[in-house]
Amino acid sequence: MKTKFYKIVMVFVLIGAISSCEDYLDINPDFGVSEEDIFSGFESTRGYLDNCYELLLDIHHWRSQRLNRTSINALSDEGGSPFNGNIATILNPGSWYNRWEGVSEIGWGAGVNYDQGTALANAQYSIRVTNKVLERVENDLVPNLTEEQKNQLLGQAYFFRAWYYFQMIQRGGGMPILDKAYSSDDDTDLYRVSYSESTEWLLTDLDKAIAILPDRWDNAEFGRVTKGAAMAVKSMATLYAASPLMQNNIQVTQYLDYSKEWSERAAEYAHDLIAYIDAGSGGAGFRLMNKDEYKNIFYTDGIQASPESLWFRLDAGKRSSQSRGLRCNYLPQYFSGGTGNDATAYSNPTQNIVDMYEVINGDEAYDIDDSRSGYDPQNPYANRDPRFYNNVIVPGEEWGVNASGSPIYQELYVDGRDYRIQTTSNYTRNRMLSGYMCKKYIWPEANNFTRLYDIYALNSIYIRVAQVYLDYAEAMNEAYGPNADPKGYGLTAVQAINIIRNRVGMPNVLSEYTTSASIFRDRIRKERAVELMWENHRWHDLRRWMIAEDVFKEPIRGVRAIPPAGHSSIADKSTLDFTYEYIDLTSEQRGFELRNYWYPLHQDDVQDLYNFQQNPGW
Repeated sequence: MKTKFYKIVMVFVLIGAISSCEDYLDINPDFGVSEEDIFSGFESTRGYLDNCYELLLDIHHWRSQRLNRTSINALSDEGGSPFNGNIATILNPGSWYNRWEGVSEIGWGAGVNYDQGTALANAQYSIRVTNKVLERVENDLVPNLTEEQKNQLLGQAYFFRAWYYFQMIQRGGGMPILDKAYSSDDDTDLYRVSYSESTEWLLTDLDKAIAILPDRWDNAEFGRVTKGAAMAVKSMATLYAASPLMQNNIQVTQYLDYSKEWSERAAEYAHDLIAYIDAGSGGAGFRLMNKDEYKNIFYTDGIQASPESLWFRLDAGKRSSQSRGLRCNYLPQYFSGGTGNDATAYSNPTQNIVDMYEVINGDEAYDIDDSRSGYDPQNPYANRDPRFYNNVIVPGEEWGVNASGSPIYQELYVDGRDYRIQTTSNYTRNRMLSGYMCKKYIWPEANNFTRLYDIYALNSIYIRVAQVYLDYAEAMNEAYGPNADPKGYGLTAVQAINIIRNRVGMPNVLSEYTTSASIFRDRIRKERAVELMWENHRWHDLRRWMIAEDVFKEPIRGVRAIPPAGHSSIADKSTLDFTYEYIDLTSEQRGFELRNYWYPLHQDDVQDLYNFQQNPGW
């Protein structure tokens, strides 16, 4: 993206603190920039609005939004974090209230960059930016704008206000309608509205954005939000509004069903987006990628994101800064080099997510606990869903080459090189490792020996085409059942799931799972876990479905692969005949109560403002 970011020191103000006397634009005299300078023309106004791109969660950065060498995947059942200092050690016990303000995912700590502020704080910050821009542009207070420039600014501002507001409400529930940049003269003792009302408001912004955003930008501006991105957020936000958690009001949290009305709307909006994609997406070229292309959904050898990426953060030209995130997030010490916390902080997939990948037996695919699957726990990785081999590195697997060009093997098996390092390092020895590595975002050359961390562009993808089909399937199932299409969309819930499965070589879902909405619901959720593994969805899905308590009653598990005697003298570790033991990861167990479905809101805000209510249980 070709942009010019103007250096502005912004004093961060949270929801309740917007009555403060602090000006949100606290100008740094070293740069001599005033608010009038900022809104003096198109380029400077756009540069200010581009702060919203800078504050996006960078999933692969080593400390994005204070995640500090881990990710929110390690809050769900799909990931573990062996680093002693990882954020999950604070959040996983469930007692958030003692340590929540500065914590990345649930806190409200301030910052002026994606690796300084928390997710909620950065969202509030960005909404303030968009409101400043919208007030100026809508009232023709930015001089010399052409109609095209005005639409460019408005389209992006409407999009970002909706996107960041969605980030707030999916975590904290219904919020006040933040439709202006409040000053100290305004009444800021605002009421929280319901989740449905909050969603209705953000959808109006997305409709405005969809009407004026381009289908695609020219190459110099590639990476800016598009019509397709806005349609994708509209679909996703509406599905969230249909979900069980979001049917709750602010006063009490209880177990509720999906909203049929919102499910119908979510199905409609997902259908609209699928039709747009099928029609060529206005030249943007969005599409499902095929089995042979699958790994390059997530990293590409060009500066542009993959065709499946509808809404993403593009860090074009920043490949040289990728290595720290790759080493901290995905590579154990031998692969990443060094001896410090960066070298040992990688997160790893759990046995829980590994067990969700089906076994292909003949022309059908079965869960591992289905007697028809042929699954053998002592030969556990045979004939699995092809996505498993794309996403997970298993004990002994070959991965990359060392300095002499010899193959490197994953040795997170008992008495293996990586296992010994992990269990003795001061940075990891208090935690248990699952025995797996996440392959989804790394390539064999990304290691300490070849050091080719920058041969591919690794983008943070927030919504991709496959997710739209999964969203559509979930909404259609809740609105009409697994096999019905009363609106004539041309696609049932079952057919949508099979499209996602078939494109990677998986057979259709078993017909016995499609007999009722409740039975097929579980199948959709498992499909979503497998397809979107480690894409920062599972944690929020468990919450919005209100199944986290049940899921976490089952232990978080890993594997201990025990090699035969004399394994160290065998060069090709992939040929080792392991004995597998499946264990509970005692350092990875989760504490979760009813109150944890909504995040706690800033206590100062709740105390200082009469109308601003805390979430139930906090």
